[in-house]
Amino acid sequence: MGLNSKESLLHAQVRSGDPEMKIDADGRLRHANFPGAEGSLYLGDVGDALLRCFGVHEPPRVTEIPGFDQQIWRVVISDVELCVTIESRPYWGFGLFSSCFLNSIHMVGPLNRRARLIFDLCASLGRNPWEAKWTGRFVKSTKIPTGDEKHTWESLIERGQADLNDSIDAVRSKAHDLEKELPSLAEVAPDGWDGDLALEEIGAALAECDVASDALHDRSAAGVERALSRAESHLIEADPRTEVAAQYSGGDILEEMAAIEADDVDLNETILEFEELPDDAVRTHDAIANEDIPFVDLSEEE
Repeated sequence: MGLNSKESLLHAQVRSGDPEMKIDADGRLRHANFPGAEGSLYLGDVGDALLRCFGVHEPPRVTEIPGFDQQIWRVVISDVELCVTIESRPYWGFGLFSSCFLNSIHMVGPLNRRARLIFDLCASLGRNPWEAKWTGRFVKSTKIPTGDEKHTWESLIERGQADLNDSIDAVRSKAHDLEKELPSLAEVAPDGWDGDLALEEIGAALAECDVASDALHDRSAAGVERALSRAESHLIEADPRTEVAAQYSGGDILEEMAAIEADDVDLNETILEFEELPDDAVRTHDAIANEDIPFVDLSEEE
């Protein structure tokens, strides 16, 4: 059973009811210290982790306001690409404990975004969200067999991991390609470019790719991105076509300019001084002064 190209429906076991969140007058989800909030709900560990992993977004909309039980709600979070609806409801024990609840997660958007979100969510929770406190009741509530639920979660996780691995491979391939090009690039490189230093930078970039692979093994997407960012920086330093020009010809001049203090600059040497205005400027001023220009008051016109 493959992944749907447009949407995914998952169900997660809730372990904790915290944190408590506020609902403002417009039905938007806010932090507990938000002033003027009219209601509140308990978001739970799954909902809290999902909001943190989603990325930049507007305040989520609460489409089902909780009543007596503040852990029964529906929240929608979205951006220009992805829309996620999270619903919290009890599936056993009348909702007396936090573990009595499950979250249904309906995602609509690009597959790569959905996969990355679920990859990050599971890494943040540090557990398998599809593993229920009471399996039989969980299946009865979701109407999805345990094996199918697990397969959907794991398929999205594997897709998210594969996408990150592709990013690592792309940077590693870029580093190897640049290493092969260095002999030909050296012939057209600016003065001052050092091929040995460039090789060291490429080696550092490849080392960061290994760090990214280790981070991926630990399911740390943020660690992968940080390592790849450092690798890209090393490749920029190594490539004579992209390295900062100040390190090559003209670099000394730029450094001298940066070292000049403002008080050391004699503005008299750079600003033109006139004891009297030039003839052209005098004639222009006289023409304006002698011109009979009518005054028009536009303040009362509509």
